[in-house]
Amino acid sequence: MIQTSTVLDLEQAKAWLSQQLTAERFEHSLGAMDKAAELAEKFNLPSLEKDQAILAGLLHDAAKLMPASELLAYCQQHQIPLDEMDRKTPQTLHPFVGAEMVREALDLQEPEILDAIRFHTTGRAGMSRVEKIVYIADKIEGNTRNPLYVQKVTSSLDFRNPYSLDFTMLYILDSTIQFLIEKHQAIHPRTIEARNDFVLKLRAEKQL
Repeated sequence: MIQTSTVLDLEQAKAWLSQQLTAERFEHSLGAMDKAAELAEKFNLPSLEKDQAILAGLLHDAAKLMPASELLAYCQQHQIPLDEMDRKTPQTLHPFVGAEMVREALDLQEPEILDAIRFHTTGRAGMSRVEKIVYIADKIEGNTRNPLYVQKVTSSLDFRNPYSLDFTMLYILDSTIQFLIEKHQAIHPRTIEARNDFVLKLRAEKQL
């Protein structure tokens, strides 16, 4: 059984989240929580970061089911800053709304958890280990994700390699960008910035 040492009780968080989501989406969230716990353990994150990854993995999609109009209204009401691309791609807003919902409803104030929720969809430059773990866990959880894609991503993970998280992030970002291009969809600048950040970082470390 997963346990955390943070102030927020995990069962309390699950009970609240189950009221925000459909059964299928809640199952995805449980899968992301489990995968975040597994990745944090295998990459030897300290207990605090592991706890943060578990909670962020569970709560990352709290606002996933809100329609675009409600997401935009919520951002306006709660003074969540938006740029032009945010308004044109409202599907990328649910992480920011979700983080604010979690902060208010569960009184969860840890910035590491809130940022992992905020950036689990687009990524960003300068991601923390917790943010990377949650981003990856969301894509490869075993309850609802495509098993073939999960296998492809998992094959890039090497828990002995300190650069493995960055390589896996780059793989997912590249495949996401390719998918969006093929579908003629807009790509959020944060995703491009995240991808470039990992390329430059790995090059600087002579890993690319």
